[in-house]
Amino acid sequence: MNALVDTPRPSLLRKAAVIVLLAGLGGAFGYGAATLTDGVLTRWEDELAVVMSAAMLGIGLITAFIVARRPADVPRGCGVLQVVVMLLAAAMFLLPVFGPVWATPEVVFGAVLLLVAVQSGANLMLWRTADEMLRRVMLETSALAFWAVQLGLFIYAAAERLGLVGTITGWGLIGILMGVYFIASIVAAARRGLH
Repeated sequence: MNALVDTPRPSLLRKAAVIVLLAGLGGAFGYGAATLTDGVLTRWEDELAVVMSAAMLGIGLITAFIVARRPADVPRGCGVLQVVVMLLAAAMFLLPVFGPVWATPEVVFGAVLLLVAVQSGANLMLWRTADEMLRRVMLETSALAFWAVQLGLFIYAAAERLGLVGTITGWGLIGILMGVYFIASIVAAARRGLH
């Protein structure tokens, strides 16, 4: 018999319940984050960094939950590395915003450099252990993000050169880049059926 025919499909009610649960968790997390950061974030670049960090934290925690709930006979694959990469990226975005509250800028920058090195190593390990489909998603994500950011950056740079728009800081640009990359990864994963 065909294994696809025998596999039970989740009901529409169950899918809706999962969506409502995730939306509720997102709302609660967003409300908590907004309450904790009220008055702390004074620049849009910092707000964007916190939003990106929250998104990466959320995806990392959901992925960790899924990996932990897999049956013992199902290989873990690259799930643990994906969680590590996401959580380190989230920390890298939060440290420059909130780190100076507890430490000097030099110490915070040193911590950021350390996290960049560890996360880069984890990304390389992820690439080496990934299967062909995950590598394809990673490549498509990079290509989509590069194309979108290159196009947007050229238009912005031309407008800035003509004095039509103000200058954006490097911190703002990296937040925009990560937002585009995040959306590109969702598009690439959805195209390949990784959802």
